[in-house]
Amino acid sequence: MKHMKVGALVCLTATILCGYAIAEDHGDKKEDNADDAGWVSLIPEHGFEGWSTKNLDKYWSRKDGMIVGENADKKNSDLFTDKEFGDYELIVEYKNDTEMAYYDSGVFLRGKSHQVQIGISGSLKVDLTGCIYCPKDGNGSYPQQPREKVTEAHKNGEWNTLHIITKGKQITTHLNGVEINDYTAVKYPDKGKIGLQLHARTHMNISFRTVKIKTLESE
Repeated sequence: MKHMKVGALVCLTATILCGYAIAEDHGDKKEDNADDAGWVSLIPEHGFEGWSTKNLDKYWSRKDGMIVGENADKKNSDLFTDKEFGDYELIVEYKNDTEMAYYDSGVFLRGKSHQVQIGISGSLKVDLTGCIYCPKDGNGSYPQQPREKVTEAHKNGEWNTLHIITKGKQITTHLNGVEINDYTAVKYPDKGKIGLQLHARTHMNISFRTVKIKTLESE
């Protein structure tokens, strides 16, 4: 009898420990928030945890799991991650308000030095979505401007997908599956915060339903 009791106790203890290990592992996965392919959503489940900017509640909101930016006063607001990133792939799905054909937004890659344009360039007055804005490199504000490809790929007022890869100094962008820029940066920091922009001088309402990242190993 004692032998049976001891055996049962051992089995019970093993079951408890196994269950604890599974729960602990599940917690780690939930905290990591990565899917099987290594993608991690940067859109928090609640509020703006992990993001910050001045006057956040004035220009940015959460709706139906999306990040929504609107500047009714036509002033600039840049929403940045608290964390810095180096080499990564980034997928951003966005849509502007269909009644606002002119909008000027973008995605900052490693701080403000290099940005991927979304919408109309305020300085050039032309749609350069997917093009890289980097005047600090000394190659012009937008070194590569394949305007016909942008016009063909961009769906104004609909959901669009930007796929950005930045590794070392190389930056590649695709808009709805069409390669827009493949650019070698010059004055580009090794790491920095990712940001979403509302440009000044125009009233915009833009929604981001996907902002997800996959970090890349440096060679």
